[in-house]
Amino acid sequence: MNDHLNGLVGREFDILNYIHKNGPITKTDLINKMGLKLTTLNRSMKLLESKKLIVESGISDSTGGRKPAEYDVTSDSIYTIGVDISRTYTQVVLMNLKMQILDRCRFDMESDTTPEKCSVKIADVIERMLSKLQIDKNMILGLGAGTVGPMNREDGILLHPQGFLNSAWNDNVPLKDLLQGKTSIPCQIDNGANTAILAEFLFGIGRGLNCVVYIHCGVGIRTAIIKDGLILRTMNDSEDAFAHITVDFNGALCKCGGKGCLESYVSLEAICRRYNAQTENNITYNELFERAAGNDDVAAEAFNYSAKILGIAISNLTKLMNPDLVILSGPLLSNYDPFYSICIKAFHEQNSLNKHLVFNKEGFFKKDVVAIGAGLMIIEQYFNEKRSVE
Repeated sequence: MNDHLNGLVGREFDILNYIHKNGPITKTDLINKMGLKLTTLNRSMKLLESKKLIVESGISDSTGGRKPAEYDVTSDSIYTIGVDISRTYTQVVLMNLKMQILDRCRFDMESDTTPEKCSVKIADVIERMLSKLQIDKNMILGLGAGTVGPMNREDGILLHPQGFLNSAWNDNVPLKDLLQGKTSIPCQIDNGANTAILAEFLFGIGRGLNCVVYIHCGVGIRTAIIKDGLILRTMNDSEDAFAHITVDFNGALCKCGGKGCLESYVSLEAICRRYNAQTENNITYNELFERAAGNDDVAAEAFNYSAKILGIAISNLTKLMNPDLVILSGPLLSNYDPFYSICIKAFHEQNSLNKHLVFNKEGFFKKDVVAIGAGLMIIEQYFNEKRSVE
């Protein structure tokens, strides 16, 4: 147990959680927002200050009279580890309670990177980070991992994930136990799209909105939705539910067993198949990006066609979910500039209902978003558990 957290009860965690999400904030605003009495608030905040969890961070604008002090969480009391495990890379970040990245490390997933080797490397990276920053391991609240599905989230097991270079990932992977065993840090896992949207919803561009959609377009399509403050979870916490909606009943057979799924048209693999079939080539998607940038009209049209299909699919999703914000990210957008604008144009040609929807490219946290959200997941889970005690 982190010494800074010893002796706190539900009320203190309520206040700490609120300051974490809304600080810097004055006592008056805390009283008004949380419905607390001043004597109760003062007593709890005095304890939080003595535990070095909150600090007076500045002075607010005066509404008449003495300017009130503002309070925020501290930057050196609680830390969390966020890990983004994808099919092609793994990223590890060390963050403080202010959601600041203190250190990061990224390594490629090679053909010999088994789940065991990946976990060992993550543990080595964490040990180096803690040593470098002189942070004791007992100050780490936990380790969150955002990764691919499907999964049994509660038991921390990946259920036959596909697409990794090493075949050992194709089995059921007890990722939570592997990470906890190698790091000796409490661990939780979730779909990487869900951790990404959590970060954007609470601290990023989706802050204060009711419904946010996050779509990552790469080797596959990874999607997450938050509505009314809750992540809408799919069967087996799979990140590709939206990817497997049917857009053409007579379309090509998809890896999920269905026909004409969205991912059969909008993914790097699908775009390569389309281009290679038209040109009788056998190139990879990295080569395809280069050809599209080099004025290869057939390559450009393969990307443009996928962007249009995605825009139409988002229009259908919008009719169901009525989101305020759609965040689009991933290699399709970062490596082919027209993809984003073509997708949005296709959306507006189909959309006649939702006029307030805003699109954003890559979000606030950009390529760090999955790892940051994974670390945030640990903080959120811990605070919610402690707040429910009282």
